[in-house]
Amino acid sequence: MKIVLNEYTDYCAIGHSDTVRDVLSFHQSLPGYRCTPLWRADAIAREIGVRHLSVKDEGARFGIKAFKVLGASYAVYHLLKKKSGGTVTPSDFFTEGGRYWARGMTFTCATDGNHGRAVAWVARHLGRPAFVYMPKGSVPARVRAIEQEGAAVTVIDGGYDDAVRIAADAATREGWTVIADVGYPGYTEIPLFIQEGYQTIFAECSEQLEKSGVPEPDCVLIQAGVGAFAAAAANFFSQRGSATRLVSVEPDAVACLLHSMAVNDGEPHGVPPGGETIMAGLNCETPSTTAWPLIHSRFDAFMTIDDADAEEAMRLLAREGIVAGESGAASLGGLLALRRETTESVKEKLGLHPEASVLIVNTEADTDPQGYRRIVGFPAGQVVSRRAACVL
Repeated sequence: MKIVLNEYTDYCAIGHSDTVRDVLSFHQSLPGYRCTPLWRADAIAREIGVRHLSVKDEGARFGIKAFKVLGASYAVYHLLKKKSGGTVTPSDFFTEGGRYWARGMTFTCATDGNHGRAVAWVARHLGRPAFVYMPKGSVPARVRAIEQEGAAVTVIDGGYDDAVRIAADAATREGWTVIADVGYPGYTEIPLFIQEGYQTIFAECSEQLEKSGVPEPDCVLIQAGVGAFAAAAANFFSQRGSATRLVSVEPDAVACLLHSMAVNDGEPHGVPPGGETIMAGLNCETPSTTAWPLIHSRFDAFMTIDDADAEEAMRLLAREGIVAGESGAASLGGLLALRRETTESVKEKLGLHPEASVLIVNTEADTDPQGYRRIVGFPAGQVVSRRAACVL
């Protein structure tokens, strides 16, 4: 485990827009919307030494086993809204009205799995084609899941950053529309909409915690790849003026946010390609330029975990009846590593005291069913069938 503390966290950092209510209303208007459960993990909380541990479970979001559709749908909606001069509304996004304004469009993106499936899902609902590029070594089950949404998948001979470049080049050459959750020079609008779209998760959490009587989180741990999801957390908690501590969790093998914070010149910095980790959704070499400024200002700590931490977290969550994939369990993996390897003063700084309320997000279910069974010892269906956790 590595950790870098931010000594200058700004709890009132300025987010990109105050749109939480609009984002939530948009997603609530989509067919198949359901608020995902927030589980109490009391046994794990006792083992870690905190009062409350809440787990937001995104494994069933719109039936595609991950949270990414929240960002992709919101971004494409705004593209169609702009194209239509504001006539496309949330309620007709996936109707003939939305499909009319999407005519002629072809979507493309790079992905380690979940974002690509989300883009393909949106494209399918709009009756449009999608072309998805994935890095070398992508899990076949994740490739198939994207193809089953109707997209064409190309697995390239390179890493995630290479896939981002190839998708951008193909879009320029073919006239396609890139739907990427990573910002880079000349490409910022859509990543900002994607970051905003992820705020639905925290808006739902806030309502669920309030209804259950569980205090606002003292600490939230966020698994991070390019940083879009982390920026959503930073934006949400900044808008609320909350002093909730935010901790990013990345794999040891590829930790671009921690590296950028260690350099600490205010700019995002990439790490060398080729890092290997089972946390495929977090295997990203370069931070998003649209996400990093807010993350740099608002996060309290940047840490890494190894694959064994993620595996232990998957098994613990399975014991509680929660199906979490390798990247989905990373936030709990970070909490386990903090308990084991940091001083009491660091834990106190991060709000991890005995009376603490802690929130983690399970960002994916068993997107690699074979790998899940190998790590946990039995398939996801057996986990759900013996679920014992209490929903908030």
